[in-house]
Amino acid sequence: MNTMEDADVSKVVSIQIPLGHALLAWETLSNKFSDLQANNLLSDEERRSIWGLADLLENILAQNGFDARPQAEWQALINQSKAFIKTIPVEFLD
Repeated sequence: MNTMEDADVSKVVSIQIPLGHALLAWETLSNKFSDLQANNLLSDEERRSIWGLADLLENILAQNGFDARPQAEWQALINQSKAFIKTIPVEFLD
């Protein structure tokens, strides 16, 4: 068993995330956390973490054909994702 000091934090791990969850998470990170330079509550490392996660989600979306959509189509996808998100159990809320 690894101790915290021995953890390989560079190890790449996989998670399973529904496409609608990825879409709404990316939209939220991109729109609400895009200007983190002005956010004094976050460290440089925390900002990089959020930007890196947004990049990973954007790549997942592009790999699944969710890139460069007309605004009306994009908004329909966001609305569909918002409806889907309401069905996802969240341990914090349960």
